[in-house]
Order: sequence, then structure tokens, then C-alpha cells
Amino acid sequence: MKQSLLHWLIRLYFWILIILLAIFVKAPYDFMALNTFLGYLPIEIGFQLRRFNDRRALAFWLGLFFWLIFYPNAPYVTTDLFHLSWLHPHTNVNGILKTNPVIWLIFAMMVTCALSCLILGTLSLEKTARQLTMLTTPHHPGVKNWWIILFSLFSGVGIYIGRFLRLHSIYLLFTPSWFFRQLLGIWSWRMIEFVLIMTVMQLITYWLLRLFRWGNQVS
Repeated sequence: MKQSLLHWLIRLYFWILIILLAIFVKAPYDFMALNTFLGYLPIEIGFQLRRFNDRRALAFWLGLFFWLIFYPNAPYVTTDLFHLSWLHPHTNVNGILKTNPVIWLIFAMMVTCALSCLILGTLSLEKTARQLTMLTTPHHPGVKNWWIILFSLFSGVGIYIGRFLRLHSIYLLFTPSWFFRQLLGIWSWRMIEFVLIMTVMQLITYWLLRLFRWGNQVS
């Protein structure tokens, strides 16, 4: 499949998903349309980044900057799964789950959004790290893995900021000084533990995707 066609299929998939969320998912889950859109942004920016495959191009570095700012939004969507507790899915009998189809529809849509953003976001992470490596250290392809680890750590910090400080990536663009002042007070062992957990989750996702790709190549 041509890469351009693949990109358009992914775009179409996300647009349909976001529209369905905006129309049919009501409060308190109406935030899913926005969060899924924000999770899609780094994937789209990653598509555009391929057009500037030159380390001398200012557009490439600007694109990389915006990709890095918005990338944490992709794995962030997985943390929205905690809001499934609002459904109160258990009966009063031995913790058995309810069979209410509304509950299961919301569950299916939230899991679909979380997995879509996590998996496709991780693929964007790999492609961006590979492109950056080829442009900066083409004779050392292994540097790509270090970029992936670094970007995953950065993403873990971004997820923490979004989940516990309720700050969106857009604040960094419009109020950078205020945004960085908010960061001064977040550092603690609990924060570091959270960041490491989110980093490991992303790295495991990346490893599983690599394993799946390797399995297809040898079969």
C-alpha cells in the first residue's frame, strides 16, 4: 500500500471517529472527542514532517518542535480509561458486571480511542525518531533507540502535566513563561515514578509493534 494512501486512510479513520464521538457521546464523556483529536495531532504532524527531509530545512525543525509538544497527547488518551469508573459497571451481586449495552458501547469507544492513539502514536514516534537519526547521525542508526527513550520520557512528563496539572500543550505555545513556572513545583518522587511507568508503557508498546513487524517478516 502506498504511504500516501495509508496516511489518508488513517486521517479518514480519525475524522470519522472524532465526528462520531462529538455527535453521539454525551456528558460526562463528551471530552473524548477533543482528547482524541489532540491525540491525532502528533500523528498528522508526523505525516507532514516527512515532507521536509532535510536537516537544513527550518520547516523540519519547526515541525519536530510541534510534534514533540503534541506527542504526549497520544499516549495520554489511555489515562482517560480511568473515567470508565463513572459508569458504575458492577451490580450489587458479587461484583458481577452489568449487561447494559450503553455501558459496553462507551467502554468499546473509549478503548478504541485509547488504543488507536497509543498504537498509531507509537508508530509516529518510531518514524520521527528514525527520520531524526537519519538526518543527524546517519552512520549511527542505533541512536534512534535513544531518541525513542528520550521522547518517551518527555511524553511521560507531558502526560503528568496534562493529567494532574490539567495543562494542555497549547499553553506552551501561547503562555510559555507561565507554563514553565507551573513546572517548577511538580518534581517529586511520585511524579518521577509516574513518568517512569508511562515511559515503560510506551516502550513496551513500541517493542510489541517491532515484534509484530518482525514476525510478519519471518513468516
